[in-house]
This record gives sequence, structure tokens and C-alpha cells, in this order.
Amino acid sequence: MRAMYWIMGLLLAAMPLAARAQTEAVYPLGRFAFENGGEIPDMRVGYVTWGTLNAAKDNAILVVPGTSGGRHSYDAHIGPGKTFDTDKYFVIGCDPIGGGTSSSPKDGLGTAFPRYTIRDMVRAQHEMVTKGLGISKLRAVGGGSMGSFQTVEWGVNFPDAMAGLIMIVPAARSDHHFAAVVDAFAAMLTLDPKYQDGKYTENPVEGIRRAALIYFPWTSSDEYLVSLTEEQFEAGKKAAGDAWVKTWDANSMLWRYFASRNFDASTPFGGDMMKALGQIKAPALLLPSMTDRTIPGYLTRELYRGLRGPVIYAEIPSIRGHSAGSQPPGSAEYAYVSEKISGFLAGLKY
Repeated sequence: MRAMYWIMGLLLAAMPLAARAQTEAVYPLGRFAFENGGEIPDMRVGYVTWGTLNAAKDNAILVVPGTSGGRHSYDAHIGPGKTFDTDKYFVIGCDPIGGGTSSSPKDGLGTAFPRYTIRDMVRAQHEMVTKGLGISKLRAVGGGSMGSFQTVEWGVNFPDAMAGLIMIVPAARSDHHFAAVVDAFAAMLTLDPKYQDGKYTENPVEGIRRAALIYFPWTSSDEYLVSLTEEQFEAGKKAAGDAWVKTWDANSMLWRYFASRNFDASTPFGGDMMKALGQIKAPALLLPSMTDRTIPGYLTRELYRGLRGPVIYAEIPSIRGHSAGSQPPGSAEYAYVSEKISGFLAGLKY
């Protein structure tokens, strides 16, 4: 079985998208037990790499995506001379459990796939990095939104595994506000008659599109939404639905958003967030958005207060809300994020 997954990796490497990358691969972990119960016999983690791992194996950076993202979420920031400069760094993009080429409900288990957590994602990633790639310490781990959740868990559970942490639109937990949004769009999706209690034979795309309409306004700010023309507003709503339908199987998407909805780094510490964050040793870069509604500022400030190592806190000046951290090249937000990350990486002491 493991040999088969490595063959899959070689086949993926031949795909056109991989022309920009060094390697597309799938690492087979074998039997994997989940934090909240259940296990599968053949867990796998999909990943992609850019650049060259140096002889000392001390130039590797792991980037992990937001809730609806995957291993290619940071492509625009990766390459020679870019934010994650592949002339200097060996960059690893990862599919967390539940999506992309990693094990997920769409593989056949559907709703029988265990309800995984952010900590499950990070345990699987750590095994892929250490056993699959043979890297004992990363230059940095980073990501935005749910990527920051994973980054927090890397710092809490593996405090000596990296020299630095990069967190964009970050928090160490979700709150009732985000839970209500996820519950609303999950209710909308599962009302689609084609969903059939999760036992569908055809992806319920109409339910997914309607769910995207509920989530869409929360990723921006009121100031940004009111600046749009009616045509731009309609195009934005359609693009949100198109992106989810193109990328996600319904059960896989629900399980992924449930993982973000239920995230709280303090859970293993009896609800004591300061104790949880006190486990983190590495210096951190926090890049919140000044207009974020998905992760309100008080959650980022809670994270900031709990970090004991050196912390750089720099708000992204933008009206784009939560999506300020993922704007394209040419935008002011992209330039700001790139400058801050590049400077942070250059200053890290391994």
C-alpha cells in the first residue's frame, strides 16, 4: 500500500502544475488514530516542495493553508526572489488531513471518516516532515487563518521543531461568532435534497453554492463590500461559490470547517490559554488584518499576550477584512505581507 502512494507521488510530479515545483508527493503514514476517537489504516499526507534542501537541512519552511485551502495556497509568494525565496529556502506546501491529496471523507468513508482536529493535522504533518523528509528542525512554520491555528499547534506541541512562527490573520482558538457562521452554512448545505444525510452519489453543488453565500460577507469588511459596484458584488458571490464547488466534496468541506470551528489550543490544558501558549518557544510574526471579522482582533490580542518569545505584531492596513492576508501580487496587501515575512525570515537565528 505504501509503495502505491509513492508511485502516486511520482505520477503527480508529472502533472503540468508541478512544473513550477520540485516535487509533488504523498507520504503514507499507515495506521492513524484520531484525537477524538476513530482511526484509519492508511493515512496519507499530500505535499509539494520548491527549492533545494541544503546539506545541513536547516533551510526548510513549512507553509500550511487556511480552511478552504491546500498545498498550493501560497504559490504566489513562493519562488526565486519572492516572499519564500527558493534561492534560499526549501519550501514545503502541505495538504492538511481532509483535503487535497491527503486522506479525506471523499476517499470513500464519507461521514464515517473521523471528525479530525487541528492537532490531528499537525501530528500528521510532523511525521511527514521528520520521517518522510528527514528534517528535524524547520526554519519556520507559517500560514494564514486555519494555517495560523496549525502554526500555533506546531509551536505548542513541537516547541523545538522550528526557529520561527509566521501567523497571518491569526488566533489560538475560534469563538462563538465563527461557530455560528459555520453552523449556518452547514445547515444550508445539508438542506440540499441531494445531500441525502451525507450518503450522496452526486456532489450537492447547489447546497455548496448557497453555503458559500452565507460565508462570503464575513471574509470582507462592510467598508469593502459597500465599495463594490452591483456587478462586482454579484461576481464576488458567484466566485465564492465557484471556488468551493471546484475544490470541495461536501462532506470533506464540512469536516474541514468543523475542525476550524472547534479549534481551541487550550483544550489539552484544561482551558488555560496562557498555559497552552506558554509552551511556545520560537519567535513569532503576527500579521492581523485591521478590518478582520472572521477572526476578531480580540482573539489575535489574546494570542499576542500569551506568547513568551520575541513577537512582531504588525497589522495589515486594508479594508479587505479576513482576506487581506491572501491578496494577489500587485496589491498593497501582498507587498506588505511579503515585506514583513521576508524581513522576519532574514532575522531568524537557527
